[in-house]
Parts: sequence; structure tokens; C-alpha cells
Amino acid sequence: MSDLFIECKYIIAGSDCNTIIRDGAIIIENNQIVAVGKTEEVKKLLAGHDKLERTNHIAIPSYINAHTHLPETLLRGICDNEKLDTWLNDFIWPFEMRMSSEDAYYGALLGCLELIEAGVAGFIDQYFYAESIEKAVTEAGIRALLCPSVFDNTPESGNLDNTWKHVRNLVSSKASNKNNLINYGIGPHAPYSVPEDCLLEIKDLAAKYSIPIHIHLNEIVKEVEEAKEKLGDTPIEYIHKIGLTEEKILGAHCVHTTDREREIMRKSNFTVLHNPQSNLKMTSGIAPIYKYLDLGIDVAVGTDGNASNNDLGMIEELTTSAMLQKYLANNPKVMENANVLKLGTIYGMKALGTESKGISENSIADITILSLEKSHWWPQNDPLSNLIYSSSSSDVTDLIVNGKGVYLNKEHQSLDKERIIEKCSSIAHKILTEMGN
Repeated sequence: MSDLFIECKYIIAGSDCNTIIRDGAIIIENNQIVAVGKTEEVKKLLAGHDKLERTNHIAIPSYINAHTHLPETLLRGICDNEKLDTWLNDFIWPFEMRMSSEDAYYGALLGCLELIEAGVAGFIDQYFYAESIEKAVTEAGIRALLCPSVFDNTPESGNLDNTWKHVRNLVSSKASNKNNLINYGIGPHAPYSVPEDCLLEIKDLAAKYSIPIHIHLNEIVKEVEEAKEKLGDTPIEYIHKIGLTEEKILGAHCVHTTDREREIMRKSNFTVLHNPQSNLKMTSGIAPIYKYLDLGIDVAVGTDGNASNNDLGMIEELTTSAMLQKYLANNPKVMENANVLKLGTIYGMKALGTESKGISENSIADITILSLEKSHWWPQNDPLSNLIYSSSSSDVTDLIVNGKGVYLNKEHQSLDKERIIEKCSSIAHKILTEMGN
């Protein structure tokens, strides 16, 4: 499927996601959108294209999940009611230390299934076993920016020295071999878990290959206070002081920030990866992304891993983002509907390192299609409002990534769902049994 004609009841078009085309059509050739507009006009350009009739559907630019730990699908539901420290030390890390590279591969496949079904065309990941994740993503046919984790005592490489040596060699071999769907960055876990000398070496590697640094920052109050005691600065002030912000920073969470830190972020090549549902569930707080956006700081939205969020769906994440910011700012106007959609699509693609103009001519052909058949879509007084506040991931029927259909009429085109679910259930049961759960 390289040349494709899509006909929809509504299309959310344009680089600002603020143009609604009723009774519209899209022509895709290879991996590019070559025409978008009213059906009767676009039809004139047809010449042997495959056809998708989705006349009771809405087409939007595809979602990007900007912060994941994809093999954590295996950990879904193992701990729902603990603070971050207990959650990590008593549940997550003990489970992960028992994971093999094959386990991570199947966990990543399950993550790809879930992303695809939610209309997500790509994701930004920080995890170990990056090559296993890459294998899964390649089979799935979606996008990924893989940032191998750097911290002490990983199941893949053991201590910090061995882990950093492995990540350095892996990233060096991958970074110079650019792929239009899968690329690499570096993922130091956090300033509190990676020492300064290692962070400086990571900075040098990122500079050498012009790749991003994906790092957890300012997630909880305790983390910020301990950084001030042990490092002499807050986390963002600290990474700025040692020069990390000279490179592209993908800062996950950024919940608790000061005016000084926000000024550092504004002047740097810094993107906040906002994870509202995970931060709420872990009682970490609410990141003030309306302030970041007002300052011109880039923001993209992610779910975090399945261990802390439980699902990878972006529609629900964007709804939560919008409502939390309205509450935090005490101003219902801070998150306009089109801007909410951009946070999960256009801005996500930018964070991923891929330019997108949404559903526009000469833009990359990543398109998500949702059914309008369920009652929560009616009446259609404002389809964009319905998309943000009424729809759900279960409405997704089709996903086009780089011009190719990976999910058509709710059928996976690249992955064996039944086999993956069966295998992942077996892996999770085995590890939990070993843990005594």
C-alpha cells in the first residue's frame, strides 16, 4: 500500500490542527501526503490509488507517545498504591532484574500492539534492552526514538560501568546509521542515579552524534530537595551547571520547577515530556505546562510506562492534560482544543526528531482514523471538541505510519496479537512467581 486514497467525514488538517474539513479526502503517495481537501476536488487527482472509505470517521495526525518504558507492559498492575520510592525499590526494580532480553522483546511487542490500537504512530523510550525493543518496533512498523537507559545494576549489563560501556558502544553503532522510523538517543536515568563524570561522558557522546539526552527531572519534591542537599542545586540547575543543557534535552516529568529553572529551560534546546496521569497516580504533582508553553518551552505528552500509568493511550492522556492545566491556572482558556491535539501529535513528532505539518500537503503520512459510530460522538457540534473530551482510544479503526497501513479496520497488519498476549502472560506469571507474588 504505497498510493492511498482516504475518504472521511471529517479531517483535522493543517500544521496547527485547527482546520476542519467536512466530507474530505487525502491522497498519499509513498510516505507523503500529496493532496488534502474536499472529496470532490481531491478525487480529480486519483490515478490507481488503493481506497479506504471511512465516511463515518474522522482523520487526524497520528499521536506520538513522548515518554515510555515499553517492556513495562509486563509489569502492568503489579503495584498501584505506593509512593514512587517504594514502588521502584520494592516492586519495579525487583521485577525488572528478572527480565531477559527475550522477555523485553515480547513486552515491547505487546506495547506496540497497544500503541497501534490507540492510534499512536511512534514513541520515545528510555529503557534497557534497547535492541530487543528495536526488533519489536521494526516488526510492528511504527516509529521510535530509543534512548538506552544508563544507571547502576541493570539486568542487561550489571553495574554502572558495564552499562555505560554497553550503551556507549550501542549508541555509537546506531547513531551514525539514521533510519527514517527508528533512531537512537541516550537515556541517563536521572541526576540522582547517574554520577557527574558519567553524565559528562554522555554529554560528549550526544554532542558527537547530535542526538538527544532523555532524562527524568524534577519528578517529586523529595527528589528536588535531596538534589539541593547532595548536588548543591535543583536537578535542572545541576544539569545546566555541568553543561548538559548545551545538548538537546528531553526532560521527563518536570513537575516541580522554579522560575530560574524555567528560564534555563527557555534558553536551552529543552523539551518537557509531560506525563499527567502517571504523575497523578504516583501523587507526584501536576507539571505547570501552561507556564512552559507561555514561555515558548517545547512540550510533548507521554504516558510513562505501564507500571505507573497502566495504559499507553494518548487520547485519555491529552484529556487529562487539558483539564489539569485549566484547573492549575484557574483559567479555562489556557488549553485551546487545537493546541491540546498539537501536544500529542505535531509537538510529539518534533520531540521524536521528525518534522510534521499534520495532515497537510507535503507532510509525512502518519494518520490516525477514528470511528464516529459510538454515541459519545453525537451530536457533532464541534468534532474537535468531541475528539479531545468525548472520544476514547477504542474508537481508533486505522493507523497509517509513513504511508503504510499497520492497522486497518481494527485489524493488525504486522503483528500476531494472540501469540504476543499469550507469551507475555506466561512471562509475567513466571517472574511474579519468582518474586513470591
